Amino acid sequence: MNWAAHAFRPRPARRLGWIAVAVACLLCLPSGTSASAWPGPARARNPQDFVPVSSADNLFEFHSGFWINLHLFLYEQAAIATAGPRGTPHEAELATDASMAAGLSEDEAKAWSDALVYYRARMLRHDLASDDDMIKIKNRLEDIEGATTADRTDLDPKLIAALDEAAPVYRTHWWLLHDKSNQTWINAVVALVDDHGAALAQQISTAFETPWPDHPMRVDVVAYANYAGSYTTLHPSRITVSSIDGGNQDIAGFEVLYHAASEALKETVSTDIQHAYERAKKDPPPGVTEMMLWFTSGYLVQQIFPSYTPYATRFALYEEDSRTGYHAALQRDWQPRLDGRVTLEMALGQLAADFSAGAAPEKKPSPAPAGPGETPPK
Repeated sequence: MNWAAHAFRPRPARRLGWIAVAVACLLCLPSGTSASAWPGPARARNPQDFVPVSSADNLFEFHSGFWINLHLFLYEQAAIATAGPRGTPHEAELATDASMAAGLSEDEAKAWSDALVYYRARMLRHDLASDDDMIKIKNRLEDIEGATTADRTDLDPKLIAALDEAAPVYRTHWWLLHDKSNQTWINAVVALVDDHGAALAQQISTAFETPWPDHPMRVDVVAYANYAGSYTTLHPSRITVSSIDGGNQDIAGFEVLYHAASEALKETVSTDIQHAYERAKKDPPPGVTEMMLWFTSGYLVQQIFPSYTPYATRFALYEEDSRTGYHAALQRDWQPRLDGRVTLEMALGQLAADFSAGAAPEKKPSPAPAGPGETPPK
């Protein structure tokens, strides 16, 4: 089973961060000007130019691939064209600004429009993080980041044709800006991973008594990810994270990375939690594993940077769907495990004794509607 890295929808306030970052990255060109005129390198980096960036201790391998960036950008653009900025949770609501496409020639506009028509008809019905077909597409496009055409894959020929038709347009008008944003994000996060990452990985692994992956985890950095700004797919474990999402910047980006990486442990963690609740003859509250992963990454990162506000607190994830009792329960029963004061069995047993499905507030529908191709939070 594949798990989304984020099971909870960010609140609308988070989009203010997207506006600040995305405007700087995407909308700063004069109308009619392509990304090729952006100050800096004389041309956009060709797909085959990329060399992955590895962190110290080989915990992660970071990529900024042309094809996966194009695919997810088309998905976002198609969603905005379908639902508009108020009808979708996607961070690409800024794409409704006509200036983003003002530099397209007539032929480019037709090629881009044709690709969006395909994505609206065939892609938006599928969730990026949990649909097996979308995960296959993602993995294949990540793997061919150095190719000059999408026909290097075994994907649907119609999808390949749409991507190949849109590729020159994307490369001319958006790729340079997206890639520069991705590279900047990678450089900032790698510095934090090199300084603190090995110890943090060990702490998470120790807390759950679950081995950290014994190979570098692939991280594909993209301008646009899913509605949550990042997600993880399994078998193989891969992380997709947005470089322009306002919630993924600076130390928060470091936490988001490790939360996403901890999703690789989620199946084992979920089993351990389920067994603890079975022994207590109780049902676990919905989403307790996800909230435990968020609490763990946030608490441990805060121990490194005391003034840092953990992601789940900053974006009120504990309050989503009226989950107001989760944070207090995890502080009381799980935090002692993170401090090394109790065993895993003791911590999970105490959590099961104190906080069950009957004790948790009743789940209520999220006020924000799900966007095209996305499922509501669970």
